[in-house]
Amino acid sequence: MDLNKLPVAHGAEFNSNLNQYENDCLPGTREDLLHDILAWARLPQGKCIFWLNGRAGTGKSTISRTVAKTFNEANLLGASFFFKRGEGDRGNTSKFFPTITRQLAKRIPQLIPTIQKAIDDDPDIATKGLKEQFDKILLRPLIDLNSSTLLIPFMVVVIDALDECEVDNDMRLILQLLPRLQKSNSVRFRIFIASRPELPIRLGFSKIAPHDYEVLCLDKIPEHVIERDISLFLKHRLSDIRTERCLPVNWPKDADIHRLTALSSPLFIFAATACRLLEDPHWDPVESLAEILTYRNNGPNLDGIYLPVLNRLLNGQSEKQRKRLVQEFQEVIGTIVILQSPLSVKSLSRLIGFSDGLIRIRLSPLHSLLNVPDNETLPVQPFHMSFRHFLVDPESGKENLFWVDEKEMHQRLTTRCLLICEGLKKNLCRLPNYGTRRTEIDCQTINCFLPPDLQYSCHYWAHHLVQSKELNAVMHDAYAFLQKHLLHWMEAMSILGLLSEVLGILNLLQSAEKIDRNLEFSEILRDAKRFFLKNWQIADDMPLQLYSTGLVFTPTRAIVRKNFGKELPDWISTLPEVEQTWSAELQTLEGHSDAVYSVAFAPNGHLLASGSYDKTVKLWDTATGALQQTLEGHSDSCRSVAFSPDSRFVASGSFDKTVKIWNAVTASLQQSLVGHLGAVYSVTFSNDGRLLASGSEDMTVRLWDMASGTLQQVLKGHSHLIYSVAFYADSRMLASSSYDNTVRLWNTTTGVLQQTLEGHSGWVCSIAFSANGQLLASGSSDKTIKLWDIATGNLQRTLKGQDGFQSVAFLPTNHTLASGSLDKTIRLWNTTTGELQQTLEGHSIGVRSIAFSPDGRLLASSSQDKTVRLWDIAIEPRQHALQKHSHRVRSIAFSPDGRLLASGSDDAAVKLWDIGTGCLQQTLHTHSSWVWSVVFSSDGRILASCSEEAIKLWNIATGAVEQSFLIHTGGFRSVAFSADDQLLVTGSCDKIVRLWDTATGALQQTFEGHSGWVWAVAFSANSKLVASGSDDKTVRLWDTATGALRQTLEGHLGWVRSLAFSSNGRRLASSSDDKTVRLWDTMTGTLQQTLEIEGVVKLQFSDDGSYLTTNLGPLSIQSRCEDNNPHPTQTSPQVLLQELCWITLGGKKALRLPPDFRPFCSAFRDGILALGHPSGRISIIGFSTP
Repeated sequence: MDLNKLPVAHGAEFNSNLNQYENDCLPGTREDLLHDILAWARLPQGKCIFWLNGRAGTGKSTISRTVAKTFNEANLLGASFFFKRGEGDRGNTSKFFPTITRQLAKRIPQLIPTIQKAIDDDPDIATKGLKEQFDKILLRPLIDLNSSTLLIPFMVVVIDALDECEVDNDMRLILQLLPRLQKSNSVRFRIFIASRPELPIRLGFSKIAPHDYEVLCLDKIPEHVIERDISLFLKHRLSDIRTERCLPVNWPKDADIHRLTALSSPLFIFAATACRLLEDPHWDPVESLAEILTYRNNGPNLDGIYLPVLNRLLNGQSEKQRKRLVQEFQEVIGTIVILQSPLSVKSLSRLIGFSDGLIRIRLSPLHSLLNVPDNETLPVQPFHMSFRHFLVDPESGKENLFWVDEKEMHQRLTTRCLLICEGLKKNLCRLPNYGTRRTEIDCQTINCFLPPDLQYSCHYWAHHLVQSKELNAVMHDAYAFLQKHLLHWMEAMSILGLLSEVLGILNLLQSAEKIDRNLEFSEILRDAKRFFLKNWQIADDMPLQLYSTGLVFTPTRAIVRKNFGKELPDWISTLPEVEQTWSAELQTLEGHSDAVYSVAFAPNGHLLASGSYDKTVKLWDTATGALQQTLEGHSDSCRSVAFSPDSRFVASGSFDKTVKIWNAVTASLQQSLVGHLGAVYSVTFSNDGRLLASGSEDMTVRLWDMASGTLQQVLKGHSHLIYSVAFYADSRMLASSSYDNTVRLWNTTTGVLQQTLEGHSGWVCSIAFSANGQLLASGSSDKTIKLWDIATGNLQRTLKGQDGFQSVAFLPTNHTLASGSLDKTIRLWNTTTGELQQTLEGHSIGVRSIAFSPDGRLLASSSQDKTVRLWDIAIEPRQHALQKHSHRVRSIAFSPDGRLLASGSDDAAVKLWDIGTGCLQQTLHTHSSWVWSVVFSSDGRILASCSEEAIKLWNIATGAVEQSFLIHTGGFRSVAFSADDQLLVTGSCDKIVRLWDTATGALQQTFEGHSGWVWAVAFSANSKLVASGSDDKTVRLWDTATGALRQTLEGHLGWVRSLAFSSNGRRLASSSDDKTVRLWDTMTGTLQQTLEIEGVVKLQFSDDGSYLTTNLGPLSIQSRCEDNNPHPTQTSPQVLLQELCWITLGGKKALRLPPDFRPFCSAFRDGILALGHPSGRISIIGFSTP
């Protein structure tokens, strides 16, 4: 088993080579404390977590290392993670659980199969949210573990410096997740955590039950105990120094040790730094000790240990030499302490432009303050963060010659980082194709093309920029960098696994006041954010998709498209028509496998919940659109979701008749509320958080006490199922709407019905109170929204739409109402005037739910199209409208000469498009219902269109109908011309295949035998045979002259969708909903070959029979058939549409179709792929193939 797909944080393990020179507790020190920790771990009924806290410098990490080493030697250490701010992955939690899991799997190999399965099921698990990682790769494998095979009494996990984690919420979440390890019945876990008592950690522990953890504060250990331990430490270290430096046996004096002990207490870091200074071979330890004791005389302050070292650097130097030395110190050491992540000497050299030799000269006398490894690949870093604080402290600027101007250093680093980033370019790592996944790029390749100094520059240039002394001085360089290298930078960040941080960096830049006032800079940042939000998730997986999917579908006037248009893939010869400017739609969130019926924002604005018919609730990050959690537990469709006012809980109502309450942070199920006798359609919390209301199919509203989960009230009065419930602002009133066409207002204290609002002529699907509490909006299937005066119950206004309204929501900040409708649109209305302000289009099926973010900046919508979409309603509607059908495109076909494309739509129209320009040539009207199919005659002069009521033959030149074929029993579903265009064959819902004369319109023959609708028909080249395919899963061959049935071909497991004869008529290809294409011998009826492929609804043999042209692209068949010639005589293009969302080249993923560009139908010819969309649009994409 291979767990290498789980990335680890390098250096986080306690015994990592990066930590090999760190000290443990000396024998005889910390004895009582270590004894207490060991006793805690061994106690069978002990608490799960031991929290050791104390201020900086009190020795926490030394204790943690000792604890880890002790349990490791006893084979009881499960894992360790030593956080360290500013050291890459050790400063965050992105690889925390993968690192813990990898270590634990080494201790307990029995975990590996379950962990491996979790990775196989979700190869991207390491990029998911902390909760999902914890559940799938850690907790679930532990729960599934067979305890009978283990002989481990307990296992300890050591976590040091949790306070150095860079994200406060991550600290709190880790603390809430770790106690759940107690669910393992196989292993008794003990978690040792050391940290400063910072607020996020204190808050995290406040959410943990007191019986799950115990606390020990180092600051509360008696002073005499600390002084004794420091004294033992100093005596031990000074004895070694005396021996190593050949000093007199009476050095140091007992009084000096005593004084140094007093000066150090309670900071172990002072004692440790003093000893490193005394053992430094560059300095005389006798003089050093004297200087330390001289400087240090005013309480616990580390200045006295650092100043002696630095001041010595100037001894014996001329004024000129001193000035140069200080300048070089500030450049080299200033850089080291300002860096966000430490670098090696070699990388520092490239970053700041100094030679390796000069840097080593400046570092040489500072080994007591800086960890300078002999290995050139390892980073240089201060032993303790206090050294950084000392150098940049503004208060010491006048007295300390070595003072580092922090803002000036940030400015210099900005310039250097941007200069190094000039080396970025498209496909820097020389990836083999556009579908290469980030996880397939090995570390050696990354480090070769993205060395550490370039990695650092990509990650932190913006951090340094916003903290620069003179922002104007570097702002121009940053703007020029983004103009030239924005996509190259995003590509590099993707390869480094850091793409998710780009949004935060762009926001950081936008927040800088001077940048915000710079119009050009602000515009490129806004454009970059729009591009990022649309593309980051696919680009995070496949970096080069930035240039294919990203650029191809970006609006033509977008800055990114204009700046990087030259880097569009050269294998695309014709670009699809896209919008000119960004629309109001920010993102499409995909993940649900069925219709999404409800969305709700958390009151804090950080999360969005969605409930779906796939029985799940999903939680999304509103900033990035990333999926954070999937809540599973309902046994039937989830119809409604709502957040509690404090954002801590999510409620979900389901068709399984229950309401479930989930912890939004840990994603754990808190409780299930049982009592409804029918499906729960709506849930909502009261604004004070005390009550939850649920409306059900059982015609009742139930009020639940959130503290106890008990039922408080049952509100009865509606005569049909209840669709929606909503609390008034003061929580004393509740509104409910129903299938009985009414809205009712209830007193939540007494349960008494206060008012019934009547006026709708259809069921009332959604209700919402305005923010000021004056209005109630109700949306109905009767295609109206009604606005009611809450005080009087009077109808104020009626808003009319094109279809039933499924959801209504008031904008929190003004007089705007949003509505979601079955006509696939979202409309924004002025509630004062009733005026329609804006229409948002994008969903391909009806909109089921809408919700505003608390600040009113975002609108979320969900649909039966399985997506959730986020909108920025502040963006003005587009002025440029694309040519398209008004409804779904159901069928498309190329003309024989490849110059025209015909499309048939649910809007009953047929349109003809110019392939070369993509422009609409003409629209053919006369059908009265959906157009199911369009087919050109072989000479391209006639177009046949098939609808429910008729088949029409159009003259392409004039647009006139030349012939109509009508039937009175069942609608037409399929049509095909004979090779000489004299005959037409049709299939219909009445199960009959008909043969017609195209010149006279006369019915020539009927073929009966199918037991289901006929979805596919085809002629042989000589017109002597007709093939028909049906939803009865059979293919039938008919003699056109006699009407006799020649063959019945059985084998498909689904409806037969398309048929095609080979040029010699000896083979027949058939495609089916069973996701196969089958090749048959027409003489014998035997099956020759089965190809597994989904979505084929059009087939045609190539001239030499070596491949099939399908609506998805060419499909090779010769290689799979027995043939004397294994090589095709005709080269077929390598383009193929797969899964309706990927276009592949040569079998490799190349271009991913965004949701709005995924087709309902498609056609392929001579390297051109045409797509017909649910929105009514037509897309034409041309490919240059080798």
